[in-house]
Amino acid sequence: MSLQARIDEALFHRLLSGARIPLIGSAFGGLLIALSQWGSEKGHLFLLWCSVVYAVIVLRVWLLKRCQHRLAKHGFNYPLAYRYCLTLALSGLAWGALGLLVKDAPPMTVIIVITAIQAMVMGGVVTMASCIPAFFAFSLPAMLPTVLVFSFSENLSSLIMAVFSVIFYLLMIGIAYRFNQSLRQATRISFENEDLIGSLKDAYHKISAQNQELNHVAHHDVLTGLPNRKLLSLRLQQAIELGRVKRTGTALLYLDLDGFKAVNDQLGHEAGDLALIEVAQRLSKVIRGSDTLARVGGDEFVIVLSDLPEQGKSSVEMVGQKCLMVFERDFQIQGAACRLGTSIGLTMCKDGEAIEQLLSAADKAMYQAKLLGCGQMSWAV
Repeated sequence: MSLQARIDEALFHRLLSGARIPLIGSAFGGLLIALSQWGSEKGHLFLLWCSVVYAVIVLRVWLLKRCQHRLAKHGFNYPLAYRYCLTLALSGLAWGALGLLVKDAPPMTVIIVITAIQAMVMGGVVTMASCIPAFFAFSLPAMLPTVLVFSFSENLSSLIMAVFSVIFYLLMIGIAYRFNQSLRQATRISFENEDLIGSLKDAYHKISAQNQELNHVAHHDVLTGLPNRKLLSLRLQQAIELGRVKRTGTALLYLDLDGFKAVNDQLGHEAGDLALIEVAQRLSKVIRGSDTLARVGGDEFVIVLSDLPEQGKSSVEMVGQKCLMVFERDFQIQGAACRLGTSIGLTMCKDGEAIEQLLSAADKAMYQAKLLGCGQMSWAV
C-alpha cells in the first residue's frame, strides 16, 4: 500500500472513531431546540423536525456499525469512504431542514437556529476535518438552506445575516483544510518514522546476523562446524583459569586419524570430507557439554577436558578409550564401508605453560602413540 493510501486509511479510521461525538451532539442539540420552541406557533414543526433528527441518528448508528464491520473484514477502500460520507449527508440535510423553519420566525428563534447550525458545523471541523469530503457532505446541506432563506428575504438584516453566514462558512472551510493538512502532515511523519525505524531495525538485524556469521566463520571449522584452532586456544585458556580457581585439572587429547589418506585416495576428497563430518559427530557424543572438541588440521582433532579431579589421569584415559571405541564401527561413505582408526596423545595441562606448548606436547605424544600401532594412546612426558 502506498504512503498516500496509508495516510487516507489512518484518517478514515480517525473519522470513524470520532463519529460518536457529533451523534451525541446532534441528539442533545435537537432535543434542546425542540424544547425551546415548545408551545410556540411552529412548535409542532420543531417537534417533527426533532423526530427526523433522531431517526437519522438511529440510521447513522446502524450505517456506522456496518461500515466498521466492512472495514474490519475487507480493509480500507475509497468507495467505502465515499459511501460513509453519504451517511453524513443525511445528518446535514436534517439540520439544513431546520433552516427552513426560521422563515418568518421570531428573532430569538432565528438566533437559536443559526447558533445551533453553526455550532454543528464548527463541531464538524473538529470531528470530520480528517476527511474533507465528509466535512462537505455534512456542512454544505446544513448551511445552504439557511443562507438561501436569508438571501431571498427582503429584510436588510436577513441579507446581512446571509452574508455573515457565508463568511462564517468560508472561514470554517479554511480551518477544516488547515486542520486536514496538519493531520496529514502529522500522519505522514508518523508513518515515515515507522518506516525509517523498521528499515533501521532490519538493517541492524542483517548486520547482527552477518557479524554472527563472520564471528562463527572466524572461530569454527567450515566443514565440521567444530571450533577451530583459534577458538580452541580461547577455550583451553578458560579451562585452565577455571581449574586454577576451583583447584581442578585440565587435560588435552590430541587425535590423528589412521587410514584417512586411503579414503581420500580411493574415494576422493568429497568422501574424505564426509568421513571427517561423521568422525566429528561420533566424537561429539563421547564428551560432556562443558568439554571442547575442535578440528585443528586436515584429519587432526583436539579434545579439552576441564574440571577434572586433581588425579584425573584415569578419567582422561576413560574418555580416550571411548574415542577409540567410536572407530570400531565401519564408516558408510557413499555406499562403501570404510575402516578408520585414531591415535591419541594425552597430556595434563600444567599451570603456567603456554597454550602452544601444551598443544605441542600432546601432538608429540600422539606421534608416540602412532609408533605403537593403530588405535593406541600415549601420555606426554
